[in-house]
Amino acid sequence: MKQKMGNKLQVQIEPANGEKLQNVNFQNVIDAPEEDAILELGEIMTALAIEGSSLKGVVLTTQTRYTK
Repeated sequence: MKQKMGNKLQVQIEPANGEKLQNVNFQNVIDAPEEDAILELGEIMTALAIEGSSLKGVVLTTQTRYTK
């Protein structure tokens, strides 16, 4: 049996001060979000971070469970 568990987004932000990469996670994301919307969310989260930070990328994870 195939069971859809959901989608997650992880926005990866690189701080200006060279510290460790910051991750902002979003649970229960809609199915098949558009690339432009994903990147726009990343830009918004980067704008809210420490000044001079840059968007490293956004990871979309889709989870599916398979059982007998």
